[in-house]
Amino acid sequence: MSKSNKKHNKGLNTLFKYSLLASAVIGVTSAPVYAQEKATEDEDDVVEVIDVRGVRGNLIKAQDMRREGETLLDALSASDIGVLPDRSVLEAISRVPGVSIGRFAAPNDPDHFGTEGSGLVVRGLTQVRSEFNGRDTFTANSGRSLSFEDVPPELIGSVEVFKNQTADMVEGGIAGTVNLNTKKPFDSGERIIAFSADATYADFIEETTPSFSFLYSDVFESDAGRFGLLLNASTSELKAQSDATQVGQFTEQNAQVDGQTVFVPRSGRFARKQDDRERQGFAAVLQYENTERTLEVTAEFIRSDANLAWTENAVEFGDDDRIGDLVPAEGTQYEFDDQGYFQNGVISSTAGWRGPDEYADRAPGGVFGNLHSMVSRAREDDSSVQDISFNVKYTPNDTWAFNFDVQRVDADTQIQDFQVQGGTRAAVSLDLTQGSTPRIGLFNPAYTADNPGPDGDHFTNPNRTFWRSAMDHVSDNEGQSTAYRFDAKYTLDSGFITAITTGVRYSDRDQTTRESTYNWGNLSTPWAGGGITWFDDPATQSLPTDLVSFDNFGKGGVLDIEGGNTILFPGIELAKNYRDAVNPDSPFNILAAQALPGGWAPLSARGNVIPGTDFTPGEINETSETSTALYAKANFDGELGDMDYQGNFGLRYVKLENDTFGSVIYPDNLIDGPEDLDNFLPADQAAFGNDTSVPSTVSDDYTNVLPSFNIKLNLNEDMLMRVGISEAIALPQLGLLRNYVNIQGVDRTTVTEPDPNGGEPIPVLSTIGRYIANSGNPNLKPMESYNFDVTFEWYFAEAGSLTTSLFYKDLKNYFINDARPREFTNNGSTQTVLVSGAYNGDEGKIQGFEVAYQQFFDFLPEGFDGLGAQFNYTYVDEEGSPNANLSPDAPGDAAQNVQAFENLPLEGLSKHTMNITALYEKDKINARLAYNWRSEYLLTTRDVITALPIFSEGAGYLDASIFYQATDNIQVGFQATNITDTESVTQMQVTPEGDRRTRGVFVNDSRYSFIVRGNF
Repeated sequence: MSKSNKKHNKGLNTLFKYSLLASAVIGVTSAPVYAQEKATEDEDDVVEVIDVRGVRGNLIKAQDMRREGETLLDALSASDIGVLPDRSVLEAISRVPGVSIGRFAAPNDPDHFGTEGSGLVVRGLTQVRSEFNGRDTFTANSGRSLSFEDVPPELIGSVEVFKNQTADMVEGGIAGTVNLNTKKPFDSGERIIAFSADATYADFIEETTPSFSFLYSDVFESDAGRFGLLLNASTSELKAQSDATQVGQFTEQNAQVDGQTVFVPRSGRFARKQDDRERQGFAAVLQYENTERTLEVTAEFIRSDANLAWTENAVEFGDDDRIGDLVPAEGTQYEFDDQGYFQNGVISSTAGWRGPDEYADRAPGGVFGNLHSMVSRAREDDSSVQDISFNVKYTPNDTWAFNFDVQRVDADTQIQDFQVQGGTRAAVSLDLTQGSTPRIGLFNPAYTADNPGPDGDHFTNPNRTFWRSAMDHVSDNEGQSTAYRFDAKYTLDSGFITAITTGVRYSDRDQTTRESTYNWGNLSTPWAGGGITWFDDPATQSLPTDLVSFDNFGKGGVLDIEGGNTILFPGIELAKNYRDAVNPDSPFNILAAQALPGGWAPLSARGNVIPGTDFTPGEINETSETSTALYAKANFDGELGDMDYQGNFGLRYVKLENDTFGSVIYPDNLIDGPEDLDNFLPADQAAFGNDTSVPSTVSDDYTNVLPSFNIKLNLNEDMLMRVGISEAIALPQLGLLRNYVNIQGVDRTTVTEPDPNGGEPIPVLSTIGRYIANSGNPNLKPMESYNFDVTFEWYFAEAGSLTTSLFYKDLKNYFINDARPREFTNNGSTQTVLVSGAYNGDEGKIQGFEVAYQQFFDFLPEGFDGLGAQFNYTYVDEEGSPNANLSPDAPGDAAQNVQAFENLPLEGLSKHTMNITALYEKDKINARLAYNWRSEYLLTTRDVITALPIFSEGAGYLDASIFYQATDNIQVGFQATNITDTESVTQMQVTPEGDRRTRGVFVNDSRYSFIVRGNF
């Protein structure tokens, strides 16, 4: 080993042995820094041990993990995850350089705030691999990786974020790989009994919820060797509330104002959403090591269960047929900006009542308020991941080392999402001139300047609200994976090459996803004809309704509702009890409100549904995938003048094979009668369209050899440079492989001849112009990237460093939405079909840099010498990267996946992200004040509601914590989250030139936690 490296390792391994105790009790206990010197004597040597714990100890360990890494990585260790009020691993990872998270329920759902965030992005890309202890893991949905927000942080000992590759790493992480290392009994080598209990108060929902975790770890010595046992359990609940104030899509009006074209929003939208998140985790670890220290066996069981139930009451525009006649209420005028966009006014309509005349007294014609929906919605997401692994490490001598590993993952996810909508008419005032948050007023529909009301009970009177519609959605997914791995390492005594490692890995993953459509249908919508079922209808008296208060909406000053801040909604219990709501024998049977046939029917009642399920064949995606990998890696070191270097290079051979099961549905051109135009089809088209479903299994494979090279040059004992080069791949989300093709014939032309009797022309030939279909793509190949990293790293103190990283990614084979011709043969006829869905295409580049700094200011005067700071900043830019415009839940929905404008930035990419943390750790006190910020980014290219690109404005969140060591074993603390009540603001792009208008403002809780931790 070369000079500087020897010196550094000596410093790490001989003079200072940093205790791994903190890793064993992350999230359960954390203590302030203290140093304890003791002499440990054995047969060979005497080792002086300085045990550094607390925040300083954790920063030291994380810093050493980066410094000693074989490729570029950043790390979080011990109470780095537990000291800040991060209730999920996802939130904790967002404090790592180059990592950011979204603040919404999902990246493609910009209408619902997510209390704990979602959507991990590393260096501007979402293709992130997830691991438990270096092994692949996943959540059972249409994607591939783990939902990090579902993982209890109490189970985790450290987090590694790998930003480049070595040959022995599992393939699949173009953006990066996040490895969650769980705790092991041999980490500490001693008995630990620890617990943590806290109560968290959320100020907006005004609820207090508990969390508790327990850890037992011990090591037992015997004549046969030492045995380790660790048990770790956690349970937590968090309740939160968010209010959304939103502006509808701006629509060009039929009438100009002063000769100018004007744009008026489709009213406003306001919603109150309440979350109840429960999370449980359990881990059990058994370890054995023989007396010769040549054999180590680890068996581990990890289970994570998460449940997120949320409810929402929302008022939104519901009259899309008359969006060009949004006139001001009588006696009022709109205010517009210079571009003709609405700024202020009371929005009404000339649409008039389109229902039965008998109800015209409840909703007369003329200038009268628009139809609005009163939405009661309940959604419940259940997810579990179970990971069982067995590992054997055998090191018979200083030359050879062997590793054998087997892992089994079982995951499942269920979603139930049901909403019931009431309907009433309302005039809406909207003021967009009072800062970032729109001001909304809700008034009786007959509002005029001379007679503004009040019609004091319009929004609480069951005589003025009817049962409008319902929508249901369910998901039921499961996945299983078994992986085997064997590695052998040969260490050389001398020479340029210091070690050679080879290995093989095989995995088999089977996954079935069942994702229903969002099944909307009317119950008694006026435009549909038939009767109207009002809330006071005797036939619906068993259906519950709620008077919902919107007091303190948006934390005040945002909403004004005529007659008080209370509105009558369908009962939230209806939405929560979906199965009862669709049961004809239940008093909750929502079909009692249906006024006409052909309206809403539950998912299970659809004509083409698989009997006994909620799903059609096209909503089920069954995939079987195997992965075989072989690798060889060589480690090397040497000297360059007064400097030394270490590194590795290698190759990884990867072969992926998948079978995707589905079917092809051919057109229905069967003849229904003598006048059916299908009588006149050409013979080949008539044969092709025989309305049959043919089972289909598509098998595909992909092979690649992935090179990697990493070198670290130690400039001196404190400074180093690092270069990393590798080729990486990202596998397509499983939902994009969906093998279901529903072919339709379009653009029909018919040739006729005159009727000799003078009647209608007689068809003689009817030809289908072309065939189209929507589908996933079971032949989709992985994305590919060449990754380049160059770093300069200065480690000037045990917990002090300044690092910079330059990165560049050259990507190709992006997953994009496209339409391409494919040939299909049926019933002896071959036709070309234009299939819309996921394809590989386009190239792009990602580049940027990271800067990170941390230090404790020990040189300051007594009392201030516990102060410290952390800072990191990342800049990311992209060139030519296309947006996918794909949803893994509906990969072939061409209409849904078409973006409104070209030249949009890459989804999820913030050019700037930053973390600033002030630290204090002295004697019995440690404290942190942390600020996390990211610049604006594109949330989605196409919002489901507005069909427009939605951007999230830049925002920062300030959190704090302080802990006091009350006794040697007990620590108490206080944490605060979202101290500054940050608003999350979204904007919609309304023109091809990039003009944006406010879409929504979201306000949520500040949270305060009191914590007690014990360590015995």
